[in-house]
Amino acid sequence: MKNSIVKLICVAALTMGLGNVSNAQFRQSIYLNGNLPTGSFAGNVSSSHSNVPLGYEEIGKDAAIGFGLGYRASYRFDVGVGEVAPWAQADFIWNMIGSNWRKQYLDYDYKTPTYFNIPVLAGVSYFYDELWNDITPFGEFGVGTDLLMITREGKGVKENNGTLYYAYKPNFALAWMVGAGAWFGRHVSAGLYYYGLGTHPIDYTKRTLDKNSIAAAQLAANNALNHGRETRNIGSLALRIGFHF
Repeated sequence: MKNSIVKLICVAALTMGLGNVSNAQFRQSIYLNGNLPTGSFAGNVSSSHSNVPLGYEEIGKDAAIGFGLGYRASYRFDVGVGEVAPWAQADFIWNMIGSNWRKQYLDYDYKTPTYFNIPVLAGVSYFYDELWNDITPFGEFGVGTDLLMITREGKGVKENNGTLYYAYKPNFALAWMVGAGAWFGRHVSAGLYYYGLGTHPIDYTKRTLDKNSIAAAQLAANNALNHGRETRNIGSLALRIGFHF
């Protein structure tokens, strides 16, 4: 009798699980982001730098408020009290350097550096749909990697000592994201998020040093003083508006 009851419970659990899988909903989402930089990404440039270009010792700081786009694919499962949705997503986050430095670059007719972050994350969301009609609060968390790219800065004309460009290596770092908000109906959502985009090294690309003795001298001096590689702690507080279909 005891074995029969155990078998019955197992069959019931399997049936419920298959039912949940069969009722799973595949969703695609597109996001618009407004983001506020945090960490050393938003830190001030040293007062010892009074001119442009900044070079690798100060680049990656003083990021301005930026914008972004995101895409997500997810499955939603009914878990009895609310729904759970595992997901995978990629974002494209764009920031310029702060307006004061941007003006200096323009005044000197120099190319202004721009920051791009591309986090690729996987995670899970929980939706509690028992509070109000057509308003579904949610919370979510994800982990993955972030690609930081910094466009080259400097003067794009030939001079006696070569083209005065500082170009930087793209690099990856461990990233994570946490957020909460609400869906309004089945197709629109809004949420507040924090992206921890990792600690990124700042290095020149090899090709930058071809005719640029200034960049080479900076690197040599930094190594001689045992300063090591420059790094930036990249973070972003974001307001995200989502469209789901």
